[in-house]
Amino acid sequence: MPKKKVLHLVEDLNIGGLEKVVASIATGLNKNKYDIQVWCLTKGGKIADELISKNISIKILGLNNYHNPLQIIILAKYLKKSKIDIIHSHGYFANTFGRLASILARVPVKIVHVHTTDYIFKSKNILVERLLSLFTKKIICVSNSVKDFVEKTLGITKGKVCLVYNGCGMSNESKSEYQFDRFSFGLGQDDFVIIVVASLAPHKGHRVLIDATKDLVQKFKKLRLLIVGDGPLRNELESYVSDLKLSEHIFFIGQKQNVFPYLKIADVFVLPSIKREGFGIALIEAMAMGIPVIGSKLGGIPEIIDNQGNGILFPPGDFMALAGSIKKMIVNKKLRDRFGAVGRVIYKNKFTNSKMINSIEILYDDVSN
Repeated sequence: MPKKKVLHLVEDLNIGGLEKVVASIATGLNKNKYDIQVWCLTKGGKIADELISKNISIKILGLNNYHNPLQIIILAKYLKKSKIDIIHSHGYFANTFGRLASILARVPVKIVHVHTTDYIFKSKNILVERLLSLFTKKIICVSNSVKDFVEKTLGITKGKVCLVYNGCGMSNESKSEYQFDRFSFGLGQDDFVIIVVASLAPHKGHRVLIDATKDLVQKFKKLRLLIVGDGPLRNELESYVSDLKLSEHIFFIGQKQNVFPYLKIADVFVLPSIKREGFGIALIEAMAMGIPVIGSKLGGIPEIIDNQGNGILFPPGDFMALAGSIKKMIVNKKLRDRFGAVGRVIYKNKFTNSKMINSIEILYDDVSN
Protein backbone atom coordinates (compact mmCIF):
# COMPACT_ATOMS: atom_id res chain seq x y z
CA MET A 1 0.00 0.00 0.00
CA PRO A 2 1.45 3.40 -0.95
CA LYS A 3 2.20 5.87 1.81
CA LYS A 4 -0.33 8.59 2.56
CA LYS A 5 1.03 12.06 1.88
CA VAL A 6 0.38 14.03 5.07
CA LEU A 7 0.94 17.78 5.23
CA HIS A 8 1.09 19.68 8.52
CA LEU A 9 0.40 23.36 7.84
CA VAL A 10 1.32 26.08 10.35
CA GLU A 11 1.83 29.83 10.33
CA ASP A 12 5.45 29.53 11.50
CA LEU A 13 7.62 27.31 13.70
CA ASN A 14 9.01 29.57 16.39
CA ILE A 15 9.15 28.20 19.93
CA GLY A 16 5.72 27.67 21.49
CA GLY A 17 3.30 25.02 22.69
CA LEU A 18 1.49 24.63 19.36
CA GLU A 19 4.78 24.40 17.52
CA LYS A 20 6.11 21.74 19.92
CA VAL A 21 3.01 19.65 19.29
CA VAL A 22 3.47 19.92 15.51
CA ALA A 23 7.10 18.83 15.87
CA SER A 24 6.14 15.88 18.08
CA ILE A 25 3.52 14.69 15.60
CA ALA A 26 5.74 15.16 12.55
CA THR A 27 8.62 13.21 14.09
CA GLY A 28 6.43 10.60 15.78
CA LEU A 29 4.15 9.46 12.97
CA ASN A 30 4.86 6.06 11.44
CA LYS A 31 7.24 6.75 8.53
CA ASN A 32 6.31 3.43 6.92
CA LYS A 33 2.68 4.56 6.59
CA TYR A 34 3.00 8.30 6.03
CA ASP A 35 5.06 10.60 3.86
CA ILE A 36 5.23 13.62 6.18
CA GLN A 37 5.78 17.24 5.20
CA VAL A 38 5.54 20.44 7.22
CA TRP A 39 4.82 23.76 5.50
CA CYS A 40 5.14 27.16 7.17
CA LEU A 41 2.87 29.78 5.65
CA THR A 42 4.91 32.83 6.66
CA LYS A 43 8.34 31.91 8.04
CA GLY A 44 10.32 29.18 9.78
CA GLY A 45 11.92 29.37 13.22
CA LYS A 46 13.98 27.35 15.66
CA ILE A 47 11.62 24.39 15.66
CA ALA A 48 11.68 24.36 11.85
CA ASP A 49 15.48 24.15 12.05
CA GLU A 50 15.19 21.28 14.53
CA LEU A 51 12.85 19.38 12.22
CA ILE A 52 15.19 19.88 9.27
CA SER A 53 18.00 18.35 11.36
CA LYS A 54 15.72 15.33 11.88
CA ASN A 55 15.15 14.96 8.13
CA ILE A 56 11.56 16.20 8.14
CA SER A 57 10.63 17.94 4.89
CA ILE A 58 10.07 21.66 5.58
CA LYS A 59 8.81 24.27 3.13
CA ILE A 60 8.68 28.02 3.88
CA LEU A 61 6.04 29.65 1.68
CA GLY A 62 6.24 33.34 2.60
CA LEU A 63 2.44 33.76 2.40
CA ASN A 64 1.20 36.11 5.10
CA ASN A 65 -2.25 37.37 4.16
CA TYR A 66 -5.16 34.98 3.68
CA HIS A 67 -7.36 37.94 2.72
CA ASN A 68 -5.39 38.08 -0.53
CA PRO A 69 -7.13 35.65 -2.92
CA LEU A 70 -3.98 35.35 -5.02
CA GLN A 71 -2.03 33.87 -2.09
CA ILE A 72 -4.78 31.32 -1.46
CA ILE A 73 -4.57 30.32 -5.14
CA ILE A 74 -0.77 30.01 -4.87
CA LEU A 75 -1.14 27.67 -1.89
CA ALA A 76 -3.80 25.67 -3.74
CA LYS A 77 -1.39 25.19 -6.66
CA TYR A 78 1.32 23.96 -4.27
CA LEU A 79 -1.14 21.50 -2.73
CA LYS A 80 -2.32 20.19 -6.07
CA LYS A 81 1.22 19.78 -7.38
CA SER A 82 2.28 17.88 -4.25
CA LYS A 83 -0.76 15.55 -4.44
CA ILE A 84 -1.44 15.80 -0.71
CA ASP A 85 -3.79 13.15 0.71
CA ILE A 86 -4.30 14.66 4.18
CA ILE A 87 -3.85 18.29 5.16
CA HIS A 88 -3.64 18.75 8.94
CA SER A 89 -3.51 22.42 9.86
CA HIS A 90 -2.77 24.11 13.20
CA GLY A 91 -3.90 27.50 14.54
CA TYR A 92 -6.53 29.94 13.31
CA PHE A 93 -4.53 31.47 10.46
CA ALA A 94 -3.37 28.14 9.00
CA ASN A 95 -6.77 26.51 9.61
CA THR A 96 -8.55 29.21 7.61
CA PHE A 97 -5.96 29.72 4.88
CA GLY A 98 -5.31 26.00 4.53
CA ARG A 99 -8.93 24.95 4.18
CA LEU A 100 -9.73 27.61 1.61
CA ALA A 101 -6.76 26.52 -0.51
CA SER A 102 -7.36 22.79 0.01
CA ILE A 103 -10.97 23.15 -1.16
CA LEU A 104 -9.67 24.65 -4.41
CA ALA A 105 -6.99 21.95 -4.67
CA ARG A 106 -9.50 19.19 -3.85
CA VAL A 107 -7.37 17.68 -1.12
CA PRO A 108 -9.30 14.54 -0.06
CA VAL A 109 -8.97 14.88 3.74
CA LYS A 110 -8.94 18.14 5.68
CA ILE A 111 -8.22 18.06 9.43
CA VAL A 112 -7.84 21.11 11.65
CA HIS A 113 -6.23 21.19 15.07
CA VAL A 114 -7.61 23.75 17.55
CA HIS A 115 -5.08 24.50 20.29
CA THR A 116 -6.83 27.25 22.23
CA THR A 117 -10.04 29.20 22.70
CA ASP A 118 -10.69 32.69 21.41
CA TYR A 119 -13.86 34.14 22.88
CA ILE A 120 -13.37 37.47 21.08
CA PHE A 121 -14.33 35.92 17.76
CA LYS A 122 -16.63 38.20 15.80
CA SER A 123 -19.82 36.93 14.21
CA LYS A 124 -18.15 36.86 10.79
CA ASN A 125 -15.32 34.67 12.15
CA ILE A 126 -17.86 32.25 13.59
CA LEU A 127 -19.75 32.16 10.28
CA VAL A 128 -16.53 31.39 8.38
CA GLU A 129 -15.70 28.58 10.84
CA ARG A 130 -19.14 27.04 10.41
CA LEU A 131 -18.96 27.20 6.61
CA LEU A 132 -15.44 25.75 6.46
CA SER A 133 -16.42 22.97 8.86
CA LEU A 134 -18.69 21.63 6.10
CA PHE A 135 -15.54 20.82 4.12
CA THR A 136 -13.61 19.46 7.12
CA LYS A 137 -13.35 15.78 7.99
CA LYS A 138 -12.38 16.26 11.64
CA ILE A 139 -11.61 19.03 14.12
CA ILE A 140 -9.10 17.97 16.78
CA CYS A 141 -9.34 19.77 20.14
CA VAL A 142 -6.55 19.64 22.71
CA SER A 143 -8.86 19.67 25.74
CA ASN A 144 -12.52 19.30 26.63
CA SER A 145 -12.53 23.04 27.32
CA VAL A 146 -11.50 23.72 23.71
CA LYS A 147 -13.99 21.08 22.51
CA ASP A 148 -16.82 22.86 24.34
CA PHE A 149 -15.72 26.16 22.77
CA VAL A 150 -15.75 24.67 19.27
CA GLU A 151 -19.13 22.99 19.72
CA LYS A 152 -21.00 25.62 21.74
CA THR A 153 -19.43 28.97 20.80
CA LEU A 154 -18.56 28.20 17.18
CA GLY A 155 -21.60 25.97 16.72
CA ILE A 156 -19.75 23.11 15.03
CA THR A 157 -21.55 19.75 14.74
CA LYS A 158 -20.43 17.38 17.50
CA GLY A 159 -19.72 14.57 15.05
CA LYS A 160 -16.99 16.70 13.46
CA VAL A 161 -15.14 17.26 16.74
CA CYS A 162 -12.82 14.97 18.70
CA LEU A 163 -10.52 15.22 21.71
CA VAL A 164 -6.80 14.44 21.51
CA TYR A 165 -4.75 15.57 24.49
CA ASN A 166 -1.30 16.99 23.80
CA GLY A 167 1.71 14.90 24.72
CA CYS A 168 5.38 15.49 25.40
CA GLY A 169 8.32 13.16 24.87
CA MET A 170 9.58 12.36 28.33
CA SER A 171 8.44 8.76 28.79
CA ASN A 172 11.95 7.29 28.90
CA GLU A 173 13.74 10.19 30.51
CA SER A 174 14.28 11.39 34.06
CA LYS A 175 15.65 14.36 35.92
CA SER A 176 19.08 12.78 36.26
CA GLU A 177 19.65 12.85 32.50
CA TYR A 178 19.84 16.63 32.41
CA GLN A 179 23.31 17.74 33.44
CA PHE A 180 22.43 21.12 34.83
CA ASP A 181 22.39 22.23 38.45
CA ARG A 182 21.49 25.24 40.56
CA PHE A 183 25.09 26.25 41.18
CA SER A 184 25.80 26.66 37.47
CA PHE A 185 22.96 29.17 37.40
CA GLY A 186 24.00 31.00 40.55
CA LEU A 187 21.23 29.57 42.72
CA GLY A 188 21.79 28.16 46.18
CA GLN A 189 20.87 24.66 47.27
CA ASP A 190 18.55 26.12 49.93
CA ASP A 191 16.75 28.46 47.52
CA PHE A 192 13.10 27.67 46.86
CA VAL A 193 12.75 27.87 43.07
CA ILE A 194 9.47 28.57 41.29
CA ILE A 195 9.38 28.35 37.49
CA VAL A 196 6.92 29.49 34.85
CA VAL A 197 7.35 28.58 31.18
CA ALA A 198 5.06 30.66 28.95
CA SER A 199 5.11 33.34 26.31
CA LEU A 200 5.22 36.82 27.83
CA ALA A 201 1.75 37.70 26.60
CA PRO A 202 -1.18 39.28 28.50
CA HIS A 203 -3.30 36.12 28.80
CA LYS A 204 -0.52 34.18 30.53
CA GLY A 205 -0.89 36.21 33.73
CA HIS A 206 2.75 36.80 34.68
CA ARG A 207 1.86 39.87 36.74
CA VAL A 208 -0.30 37.70 39.00
CA LEU A 209 2.71 35.49 39.73
CA ILE A 210 5.02 38.48 40.23
CA ASP A 211 2.56 40.00 42.72
CA ALA A 212 2.33 36.68 44.55
CA THR A 213 6.12 36.54 44.71
CA LYS A 214 6.24 40.08 46.12
CA ASP A 215 3.88 39.00 48.89
CA LEU A 216 5.91 35.86 49.70
CA VAL A 217 9.48 37.21 49.71
CA GLN A 218 8.76 39.26 52.82
CA LYS A 219 8.75 35.99 54.76
CA PHE A 220 10.65 33.62 52.47
CA LYS A 221 13.89 35.45 51.66
CA LYS A 222 15.32 32.59 49.60
CA LEU A 223 12.41 32.47 47.20
CA ARG A 224 13.45 32.64 43.54
CA LEU A 225 11.28 32.86 40.43
CA LEU A 226 12.53 31.84 36.97
CA ILE A 227 10.50 33.27 34.10
CA VAL A 228 11.25 31.24 30.95
CA GLY A 229 9.87 32.66 27.73
CA ASP A 230 9.74 35.80 25.64
CA GLY A 231 7.11 37.99 24.11
CA PRO A 232 5.61 41.46 23.75
CA LEU A 233 5.38 42.12 27.51
CA ARG A 234 9.00 41.41 28.37
CA ASN A 235 10.20 45.01 28.74
CA GLU A 236 7.07 45.96 30.68
CA LEU A 237 7.40 43.00 33.05
CA GLU A 238 11.12 43.58 33.61
CA SER A 239 10.39 47.22 34.50
CA TYR A 240 7.61 46.11 36.84
CA VAL A 241 9.96 43.71 38.65
CA SER A 242 12.59 46.45 38.92
CA ASP A 243 10.05 48.95 40.31
CA LEU A 244 9.03 46.40 42.94
CA LYS A 245 12.71 45.89 43.83
CA LEU A 246 12.43 42.17 43.14
CA SER A 247 15.35 41.80 40.73
CA GLU A 248 17.26 39.69 43.27
CA HIS A 249 14.37 37.26 43.41
CA ILE A 250 12.96 37.18 39.87
CA PHE A 251 15.03 36.25 36.80
CA PHE A 252 14.04 36.51 33.14
CA ILE A 253 15.63 33.56 31.36
CA GLY A 254 14.35 34.22 27.85
CA GLN A 255 13.04 31.74 25.32
CA LYS A 256 14.48 28.23 25.52
CA GLN A 257 13.92 25.45 23.05
CA ASN A 258 14.71 22.79 25.67
CA VAL A 259 13.11 23.73 28.99
CA PHE A 260 13.83 20.48 30.83
CA PRO A 261 17.22 21.56 32.28
CA TYR A 262 15.46 24.55 33.86
CA LEU A 263 12.57 22.43 35.11
CA LYS A 264 15.11 20.13 36.74
CA ILE A 265 16.21 22.80 39.23
CA ALA A 266 12.67 23.93 40.15
CA ASP A 267 10.69 23.04 43.27
CA VAL A 268 7.30 24.10 41.88
CA PHE A 269 5.88 24.94 38.45
CA VAL A 270 3.21 27.66 38.15
CA LEU A 271 0.96 28.53 35.19
CA PRO A 272 -1.00 31.67 36.20
CA SER A 273 -3.03 32.14 32.99
CA ILE A 274 -5.92 34.58 32.86
CA LYS A 275 -8.78 34.85 30.31
CA ARG A 276 -7.86 31.72 28.30
CA GLU A 277 -5.68 28.60 28.23
CA GLY A 278 -6.46 25.79 25.82
CA PHE A 279 -4.16 23.24 27.39
CA GLY A 280 -0.80 24.35 28.81
CA ILE A 281 1.82 21.96 27.47
CA ALA A 282 4.45 23.27 29.90
CA LEU A 283 2.35 21.79 32.71
CA ILE A 284 2.78 18.25 31.39
CA GLU A 285 6.49 18.89 30.78
CA ALA A 286 6.78 19.73 34.48
CA MET A 287 4.73 16.68 35.48
CA ALA A 288 6.95 14.48 33.32
CA MET A 289 9.85 15.66 35.47
CA GLY A 290 7.97 14.87 38.68
CA ILE A 291 7.50 18.53 39.63
CA PRO A 292 4.37 19.62 41.57
CA VAL A 293 2.23 22.11 39.67
CA ILE A 294 0.00 25.07 40.44
CA GLY A 295 -2.35 26.54 37.85
CA SER A 296 -5.33 28.82 37.48
CA LYS A 297 -8.74 27.15 37.35
CA LEU A 298 -9.24 28.09 33.73
CA GLY A 299 -9.72 26.47 30.33
CA GLY A 300 -7.95 23.13 29.96
CA ILE A 301 -5.78 23.49 33.07
CA PRO A 302 -8.21 21.62 35.42
CA GLU A 303 -8.01 18.67 32.99
CA ILE A 304 -4.29 18.45 33.74
CA ILE A 305 -4.16 19.41 37.41
CA ASP A 306 -6.13 17.24 39.81
CA ASN A 307 -6.65 19.74 42.63
CA GLN A 308 -4.88 18.45 45.78
CA GLY A 309 -3.88 15.37 43.76
CA ASN A 310 -0.88 16.40 41.67
CA GLY A 311 -1.08 20.12 42.39
CA ILE A 312 -3.26 23.06 43.32
CA LEU A 313 -5.79 25.11 41.35
CA PHE A 314 -6.48 28.75 42.23
CA PRO A 315 -8.96 31.36 40.93
CA PRO A 316 -7.59 33.15 37.82
CA GLY A 317 -6.06 36.54 38.63
CA ASP A 318 -6.15 36.07 42.42
CA PHE A 319 -2.53 36.67 43.44
CA MET A 320 -3.29 36.23 47.15
CA ALA A 321 -4.76 32.78 46.51
CA LEU A 322 -1.74 31.95 44.37
CA ALA A 323 0.61 33.13 47.13
CA GLY A 324 -1.25 30.92 49.58
CA SER A 325 -0.92 27.92 47.25
CA ILE A 326 2.81 28.48 46.83
CA LYS A 327 3.22 28.87 50.60
CA LYS A 328 1.65 25.44 51.12
CA MET A 329 4.29 24.01 48.81
CA ILE A 330 7.16 25.85 50.48
CA VAL A 331 6.40 24.66 54.00
CA ASN A 332 5.46 21.06 53.16
CA LYS A 333 8.05 19.01 51.29
CA LYS A 334 6.04 15.81 51.73
CA LEU A 335 3.16 17.49 49.92
CA ARG A 336 5.48 18.53 47.06
CA ASP A 337 6.89 15.02 46.79
CA ARG A 338 3.42 13.47 46.74
CA PHE A 339 2.13 15.91 44.13
CA GLY A 340 5.21 15.32 41.99
CA ALA A 341 4.89 11.54 42.13
CA VAL A 342 1.16 11.60 41.34
CA GLY A 343 1.77 14.05 38.49
CA ARG A 344 4.35 11.73 36.96
CA VAL A 345 1.80 8.89 36.98
CA ILE A 346 -0.89 11.11 35.41
CA TYR A 347 1.58 12.14 32.73
CA LYS A 348 2.42 8.51 31.89
CA ASN A 349 -1.26 7.54 31.78
CA LYS A 350 -2.62 10.47 29.74
CA PHE A 351 -0.07 12.83 28.27
CA THR A 352 2.79 10.97 26.58
CA ASN A 353 3.76 11.55 22.97
CA SER A 354 3.00 7.93 22.15
CA LYS A 355 -0.62 8.28 23.29
CA MET A 356 -1.09 11.46 21.24
CA ILE A 357 0.52 9.93 18.13
CA ASN A 358 -1.50 6.73 18.43
CA SER A 359 -4.77 8.70 18.61
CA ILE A 360 -3.85 10.74 15.53
CA GLU A 361 -2.84 7.68 13.49
CA ILE A 362 -6.16 6.02 14.34
CA LEU A 363 -7.94 9.22 13.24
CA TYR A 364 -5.99 9.34 9.97
CA ASP A 365 -7.00 5.74 9.22
CA ASP A 366 -10.66 6.42 10.07
CA VAL A 367 -11.04 9.52 7.92
CA SER A 368 -9.10 8.04 4.97
CA ASN A 369 -11.41 5.05 4.56
